[in-house]
Amino acid sequence: MDPKSTALIVVDMNRAHLDIELNYLPVSPEDSRRILKNVGDQVIPIFRKYRCPIIFVKTIHRVHPATGEAFSLASPFWKFQMEKKAVSGVGRKRETKAVPGSPVTELMPELGVRPEDFIVVKQRYSPFLGTDLDIIIRTLGIKTVVLVGVNTNNCVLCTAFEAFNRDLEVILLEDCCASMNGPQFHENALDQIRTSLGWVIQSDRLDKILSQGEKLA
Repeated sequence: MDPKSTALIVVDMNRAHLDIELNYLPVSPEDSRRILKNVGDQVIPIFRKYRCPIIFVKTIHRVHPATGEAFSLASPFWKFQMEKKAVSGVGRKRETKAVPGSPVTELMPELGVRPEDFIVVKQRYSPFLGTDLDIIIRTLGIKTVVLVGVNTNNCVLCTAFEAFNRDLEVILLEDCCASMNGPQFHENALDQIRTSLGWVIQSDRLDKILSQGEKLA
């Protein structure tokens, strides 16, 4: 893995999922503390050391100017979750809060976002759909993406699929991901990725891989 062609993609590490007091669509308190510490204290500093691009992805739904409804309501299943079905692992219905200016869309301060970092705003699970992520990656000459964030089984998994479909080398740091739906969904997504899409490793291997070119196995 060459640092010159490697980027970190941080998926939805915002207050919606990681601010336990805000309690919108949270992962468990233990998972929140774990991934904030691993990503904020270990992974991001390593990428900064090697001057690799860091791309933060977050979800903000546009609001229809005529109706005042969030664009998320255009999704039949999300609308179903808002009206009738509790979100698995969360125990209540989905709400329309991830709109411009909402606190739930803010990235967690522990991540230490800098002006030189890239911010990509998405409206569905995919960070490539309707965004400039693809052109960022191609213009920077990125061949390897390292993935961290939430939720392992939807937005992170979707990112892995779409990166794979673009012939990028996909590496996921399993101790830097979590799911609001629970540990079983997290583990199932890890199995899917390691079986079909890329490499699943612990974050403590990252520095050695970047510095010494340790082979992925």
